[in-house]
Amino acid sequence: MLFNTTKDWKKYLSPKDEAILNEILELTEKHRGAYKNADDIKIAKLWCALIELKKQIATIDSRLKRVEFILGGMINRAEEEKRKLLRSLQEF
Repeated sequence: MLFNTTKDWKKYLSPKDEAILNEILELTEKHRGAYKNADDIKIAKLWCALIELKKQIATIDSRLKRVEFILGGMINRAEEEKRKLLRSLQEF
């Protein structure tokens, strides 16, 4: 061939998935200095994207643990109130 053509695999993504991919790539830009100095920039950029995704997972996990802690406390208090109510009804 006379012209170098590249396959645009992204055009086969749904618009929603393409938006998600673009968001991840934007987050990865923070690490530009790191992956631009790598021997294989594409692989380094993928690793940087994984770093950003891991950070997001850690944040979500932390928030979920906090919600579980709060809900667990609410459930324990509700169960204690239920036991107190049953005891008072039995004594009545």
